[in-house]
Amino acid sequence: MKLFLVLLGVLAVFELSAKELFTKETILLYLTKENPFIYAASGKEYIYREKEKYYLGDFDTKISASYDKKEYPLSVGEFLNVTVEKPIENGIEFIAGYREAAGIQEYNNIKTGDEGEARAGMKVPVFSVIKDINTRKLNLYSASIDSVKLGFESQDNLRLLYFQIFSSYHKLIYFQSLLKLEDELVRIAQERERIIQKKVLSGMVPEISLLEAQQQIINRKQRFLSARNDFFNAMESFLQYLNISSDTFHEHYTLPGSLERYNNLPDLQNAIDTALKNRPDLKVFEYEIKKMDLHEQHASLLKYPNLNVGLYGVHDFKYGSGFKVAFDMDFPIEQRKYEGKTNEIKMSVKNTQNSKDKEIITIKTKLANSINSLKTIARNIQTADEELMLVQQLEEVENKKYNLGQSNLFMVNQREMQTLEMKKKVLKYMLDSLLISEEINKELAEVTL
Repeated sequence: MKLFLVLLGVLAVFELSAKELFTKETILLYLTKENPFIYAASGKEYIYREKEKYYLGDFDTKISASYDKKEYPLSVGEFLNVTVEKPIENGIEFIAGYREAAGIQEYNNIKTGDEGEARAGMKVPVFSVIKDINTRKLNLYSASIDSVKLGFESQDNLRLLYFQIFSSYHKLIYFQSLLKLEDELVRIAQERERIIQKKVLSGMVPEISLLEAQQQIINRKQRFLSARNDFFNAMESFLQYLNISSDTFHEHYTLPGSLERYNNLPDLQNAIDTALKNRPDLKVFEYEIKKMDLHEQHASLLKYPNLNVGLYGVHDFKYGSGFKVAFDMDFPIEQRKYEGKTNEIKMSVKNTQNSKDKEIITIKTKLANSINSLKTIARNIQTADEELMLVQQLEEVENKKYNLGQSNLFMVNQREMQTLEMKKKVLKYMLDSLLISEEINKELAEVTL
């Protein structure tokens, strides 16, 4: 029997040593793009990258061709046109092509020699070129800004997600520690029952002592089952973020034995400076304002006439060369679109800036509250440790009195419960300090391992 127990112990030690200790660093191995939580936090970023590519297509070279042939009772005509168009970023459009027209044309007055003509030219939106903005450029640059902005939004989503994951990790270890405490109390009660049972059989104590010991075991088992349920629920809540099953987790990993004690108390001003530098949501505001500035630049075109100048040269392979100059213009007299759009953008910029300022105030307040809370919890942990030492001493004294027949099982149980509650209180303070530290990391937009 002893050999069997030794073998079981060796196997247990071997199994434990074969498993990897699961730490905060291990969590990061599962936070990849394949993780649904991670992809959900950053998926829009990939969409807007493709949207930027779509608007870049507005500057693609375009080939167009048309052919028209008619034989009406009083008119005959044939028209062939092949054109290459290339818009560039400043709004100018270049055109080159070949066309051939014979007979009477229905929609234009073009006529060429039998061999057709080559043509080249450009269309210049005058004020768009002067102001260096046009609709194509607006769409492309807006999409580019949105892509960068969505990148920061993804970082901000990850910031919030990391807080949830790391907080869930600390809670898991906390509930594991509570489960160990309840398990230890059950073991102590069972060991005490065996001792009392021997004393009852020998007539040293009355049988009621055994009933009391058994009642304690039942009560503690109920507490153990509740603690185990809390631990299993915490485990499932945590593992959802890793997208693995509990069986897989237990097969490969073991959790740390206890909560770590958080001893780092950050300086408030340094924390604020770091947060204002790192926070991706503040950068989102900045890029939103950049986008509005771009739209304001484009809206400024509404103040000027929509003036387009076209210059085209042709070379007919039979009759020689020629050119064409074209102007077209329209101009709204009341300027209501310009005024309305400009004021709309200015108010939007002001609103966004106010939202950013409000968020900065919120960040400073949260950091101040969190750091003050950490200071208070640090003092509470210190006094709770001292109180725990006292209740443990009282428990030891009560056990000695019980062994000498000067106390009873009820008082021993009370002392053990007091010790348990104090241990739980210390663990709760430790958990609170870790959760607040994660809250600070969230505000700083930092991952601290």
